[in-house]
Amino acid sequence: MSRTALIRAGGMAAVGGGILRVAASFAPNVGPEVARQLLYLLIDVLLLLGVLGFYELRYGDVGRPGAVGFLLALIGLSVVRSSRAIPGVDLYPMGSLALVLGLLTLGVSAWKVKTLAVWVPVALLVSILAGLVGTVVGGAGWLFGLSGVAFGVAFAGLGHTVWSDVTS
Repeated sequence: MSRTALIRAGGMAAVGGGILRVAASFAPNVGPEVARQLLYLLIDVLLLLGVLGFYELRYGDVGRPGAVGFLLALIGLSVVRSSRAIPGVDLYPMGSLALVLGLLTLGVSAWKVKTLAVWVPVALLVSILAGLVGTVVGGAGWLFGLSGVAFGVAFAGLGHTVWSDVTS
């Protein structure tokens, strides 16, 4: 398989992962626990492939800040996936924050060199702010849904950028 085909597959994975993340925001407690966890695993695998595809396409453009963002996003995904590894400790909030901060850093780095539309990092910032406020303010659980939607839309947009840039 060629480099172009792999990057294109990463773009498609990012679009799919973003769309599924948006859908999961509207149905956080639907279905049995095992089915939900399998859905989240699928989403995380698609996000991983999307991040890898984006970075492979843009690593020469985003420089050191982009590389740091890329690594932080990978670490965040790993922490999210292992969030139940330590009994009594919920690592998910830290992992998701690391993931989104890494993506934001990578996205801003790409935006600065004009390889990513500004709305993608802005949507990631909205995701971070909505998640943080939803954590601190009582009765603002709906902000977690908004955070997931903003994240999913941003990630799908990142994937669309990868797909369109590699095919043109």
